[in-house]
Amino acid sequence: MKEQIIKGIKSSGIVGAIAAITVLIFGGWSGSLIGWLLGAGVGFMRCQGEKIYSPKIGAKLGIEVGLWLGSWLAIASIIEGVLLRPISGQFPVPFLTTLLYGGCSCAIATFASGIMGTLQGIQGQRSRIATLITLAFILISFPFVDGSAQTQWIATVVQIQIFIILALGLNITVGFAGLLDLGYAAFFAIGAYTTALLSSPQLNLYWNFWLVLPIAAFVAAIAGVVLGAPTLRLRGDYLAIVTLGFGEIIPVVFRNLTSVRIEEPISKLFALLSGNPQIAICLLGCDRALNLTGGEAGINPIGRPSLPLIGTFNSGNYYPWYYLILALVVFSYFMISRLRNSRLGRAWAAMREDELAASAMGINLVKTKLSAFAMGATFSGFAGAFYAAYISAIFPSVFDFSVSVIILCMVILGGLGNMSGVILGSIIIMSADRLYLPQLAQVLKGVLNTSILPNISSPALREFLVVSLDPVQMRLFLFGLTLVIMMIVRPEGLIPDRVHQAEMHSDNEMS
Repeated sequence: MKEQIIKGIKSSGIVGAIAAITVLIFGGWSGSLIGWLLGAGVGFMRCQGEKIYSPKIGAKLGIEVGLWLGSWLAIASIIEGVLLRPISGQFPVPFLTTLLYGGCSCAIATFASGIMGTLQGIQGQRSRIATLITLAFILISFPFVDGSAQTQWIATVVQIQIFIILALGLNITVGFAGLLDLGYAAFFAIGAYTTALLSSPQLNLYWNFWLVLPIAAFVAAIAGVVLGAPTLRLRGDYLAIVTLGFGEIIPVVFRNLTSVRIEEPISKLFALLSGNPQIAICLLGCDRALNLTGGEAGINPIGRPSLPLIGTFNSGNYYPWYYLILALVVFSYFMISRLRNSRLGRAWAAMREDELAASAMGINLVKTKLSAFAMGATFSGFAGAFYAAYISAIFPSVFDFSVSVIILCMVILGGLGNMSGVILGSIIIMSADRLYLPQLAQVLKGVLNTSILPNISSPALREFLVVSLDPVQMRLFLFGLTLVIMMIVRPEGLIPDRVHQAEMHSDNEMS
């Protein structure tokens, strides 16, 4: 019994710290929302590796770990309302209100964890089905719970899901096939610009989004084949350099396609040989050169999807966008999981382990490599199409090298080759980048302006503190530090693929 309690405390320790940080920087009913989400997570994790013979045992384990998580939330609610708010320049929350926030958070976390633990005690395949149904319920009901809690996280969650699709696509190339791609943002840009050109006033084309979506994915897949063709003989660092160059070239191309005139090549050749430029047959941009991509200003506006009962999606209503990107994430996960278990997926795995042995076993390395690049680029095209319609504008500066690096960090942090791990890595990095760091910066700014800077007379020191204590400016440093720690402590990732985990550790460590 004592060992079970200790294990429960350990399993909820890191999650509890994350939950407490969430409450400290967001306050209000955020503890109830994060307690609901993380409570279900810790209840599931607590029961993994345990022999649970009945739902009652699973419920007991889930409630124990849920109570520990709820304790973190309750204490953080009191600290945030009574201590942190006054020193950050906000009005303090009455003590009874903080108790209400903390008590509800603790109760919800315990209940969610207990329910998830109960489901793990169901015998046979029904446990897995019940868990998936519960997960589906959480995902479907999240926007309404978010609205009730007034946390306004739904916009960030939409962005997180875009990067989940990107990370799942890159996992095909890097995790399944073992091909290091440092220019993955190029396919993201190609999908976005394809959507922008086909459904905007830029070319006077107003195609329907549902038609443009598969076209963007197809164009990105063709670009993947174009990238993969010259890299067939390359491995390791050399492959990374070529893909890096491709990723740097694509945004530059889109930035400079502002004066396009296309002439028929044969007539153009005769015009050059004869010295009569007027005989060249013009195909595009005849009257005046065509501004194809808008340069640095980009393309704006871009057409948005519409449905019969909902109408055209708009920026003020995040609900349709949330369910659309959620459907794309589920579709991507299903298709990629089927690919992994297919004959092609096994060929990717064989090629990743040993190309020479795979070739000797009859695997066509040319087709296998090209298919890996193409399939990875396809899902990036899906994400790019949605992103262009979602923000209704597109700019070349959005797709710089840092995007490729961040997506690669998601794959490495979660676990190469493991789809669930990649999703977890995407959630962690994007939540930190788009949700936690901006809010933490506001809280720290309030603390500085209210409690620290008025007591400092030195202008130089004041300026140093203002610049240094800005988490948003240190985001890349924090990402790099996280990767360094991961490579030292857990190089296989948070949820590793068994093959990659075996490669990282000896037989004694695995046992």
